[in-house]
Amino acid sequence: MTERRPGQWPVEHPVHVEPGPAPVAVSRPELPARVEVPVPDVRLVVTVDLTGRYDTGNEVSRDLYEQTRYSTDCHTAIVRLGEDALRVAPGLGAAIASRFFLAARAVEIHVPAGTRWAYVAAEAQEYMRRYAADHAQMIATSATTRTPG
Repeated sequence: MTERRPGQWPVEHPVHVEPGPAPVAVSRPELPARVEVPVPDVRLVVTVDLTGRYDTGNEVSRDLYEQTRYSTDCHTAIVRLGEDALRVAPGLGAAIASRFFLAARAVEIHVPAGTRWAYVAAEAQEYMRRYAADHAQMIATSATTRTPG
C-alpha cells in the first residue's frame, strides 16, 4: 500500500517540466457599448386538425401526438375537432390538456356547430387547471426537498 492520496502523482516517477518562454502581456480590446435589439411581439400559434375520419380512439390519440410532437412552446393552440374524433375518443379534453398545459398560454377548441360535444372545451379547461395546480405543487415540494449526498 502506498500513502498516496487520490490526485497525487507517485513519487517514484516525478514529472520534469522545462520552463518555457516568458508570458507575453496581452491588452484587452475595448468592448463596444451594449446594444439593445428590439424583439417584435410575435405570437406563435399551433393548429391541430382532428377533423379527419377516425375509427378508433387510438387513431385520434396518435394523430394528436404526431401533430403536436414538435410544438414545444406557443402562445395559442387551436384544436379543431370533427364528429368522428369526438365520437370515438372519450376523454379528449384530458388528452388535449395534457399536451398543452405547459406549452400554451391559451387553448381554443373548435367543435362542429350544433353538436352535443361543446362540453369538451370545459373539460379541457378543468383538466388544465388540475394539471397546472399539480405541477405547481410538485415544483414547491421539490424546492424544499434536498437530494441525498
